[in-house]
Amino acid sequence: MASLIEGQARPIRLADIAKAAGVSHGTASNVFSRPEIVRAEVRERVKAVAEAMGYAGPDPKGRLLRAGKVNAIGVASTEPLSYFFDDPFARVMMAGISEACDATGAGIALVSAQNDEKLAWNIQSALVDGFILFCIEGGPRLVELTRERRLPFVALAVGFDDDTISMIGIDNVAGARLAARHLSELGHRRFAVLSLPFVDGSTGLVTPGRLGTALYTA
Repeated sequence: MASLIEGQARPIRLADIAKAAGVSHGTASNVFSRPEIVRAEVRERVKAVAEAMGYAGPDPKGRLLRAGKVNAIGVASTEPLSYFFDDPFARVMMAGISEACDATGAGIALVSAQNDEKLAWNIQSALVDGFILFCIEGGPRLVELTRERRLPFVALAVGFDDDTISMIGIDNVAGARLAARHLSELGHRRFAVLSLPFVDGSTGLVTPGRLGTALYTA
């Protein structure tokens, strides 16, 4: 946080540093943003004045606003932050996203909250150029909040049809049908389906009641 001008209730600004160091505002700005173009003695003088006055440098948010680009992608979910590190699907997806961002020099910002009000605030305040939405849970609300931000986004595993948004998903029904057909053609008749843990933590054979609540039917 910037220090305050003595006797005044306002933070120290770059203009104050420039004046105290006896240089132009542009030169003082270059010391922090493009130091390689400033003479060493001038650079050191400005930095010494800034340190003495408790000035850490220009607010990065201001630079980002002026540039109009953050060079970061937001990855959003209605799950807690631990989901990105604990869930097998999320870990694989994050590995792919990280690889793509590494190739372009972009950063990643994780955006999540189980509380609707906090989720809305986090999406609205995230310093990103666009979003990738993990829509495993709470997809419609996640899409709604992101649309309000008016930034480009792609939704993963939406679970509902919406021709107005860009989405990436897996046809689970077709995939299961192909797997079952392959086993059947090999002569197998008794199949076991292994899954990730259920939300309620139950284990063992699936009951008829749970089958009745399946999201997908063949």
